Amino acid sequence: MQRKSVVTMAGVITVLVIVVLTFALHRATILALIQTVAVQLRTKSYSSILLSCLIVLTSIPPVLGFTFATTLTGFIYGFPDGIVPAVSGAFFGAMIAFTLIRKYNFARFIKLSSSKQEKYLAIQEAIEQGGFKMMILIRLSPIPWPITNMLLSILPTITTKQYILSALVSSFKVMLEVWIGSQLADISNPDLPPSAHRVAMMMMGCGVFILVAVALWLYRLTMQKVEANRKTNRLDNHRENLHDDLSMVTIDLNPSKKEM
Repeated sequence: MQRKSVVTMAGVITVLVIVVLTFALHRATILALIQTVAVQLRTKSYSSILLSCLIVLTSIPPVLGFTFATTLTGFIYGFPDGIVPAVSGAFFGAMIAFTLIRKYNFARFIKLSSSKQEKYLAIQEAIEQGGFKMMILIRLSPIPWPITNMLLSILPTITTKQYILSALVSSFKVMLEVWIGSQLADISNPDLPPSAHRVAMMMMGCGVFILVAVALWLYRLTMQKVEANRKTNRLDNHRENLHDDLSMVTIDLNPSKKEM
């Protein structure tokens, strides 16, 4: 199992290196191509529907590309025009993922390692203890959208109403990716003067730094609450076991007293 994880990690790193090198070597060509496609799509009345459908599709695990699709929406339509197709696609994608996972019982196909199984159970216990607020916190954390769709869908204690409300509220977090996409469009626009390029790059750099800091803080806060709930449950279980042991001792002592 450990060897398989190492091979998988090596494969992922290799793919990332290839992608980064390809972009670095052909940056101008790639950006020009994306800019051309964006301009063409912007003139089509149905393009926003196509992008929403792409976001819906990538919201369903194990399909990849959700972040790319939402960022592309911002790149094409800018901010705030790209918010509606991105948010609606994320929400309806979450609904379809929930329906498919619950209907076909996808949980039986998911095989987790012992460590991941323990974390999954801890998250399930945290949601049971924290309720809707804990669901929102997990949704807003940097855990990928399709993963949270799968995680919340396979938990038996989450009702349909809770899932719909949490998906509706947290789907607005894709506005951040739409904004990043709009900043990338400004940077890659050849018609902008150099001063505007520098301002756009500074704004994007500061914005991404703040977003990463907030995302890490949310993730740490979520995991801390999960761990705290797990410790609390362990302590409660220990107290119950201790109470049961004391009850058994008391029951065993009572007959001896009667014999005396």
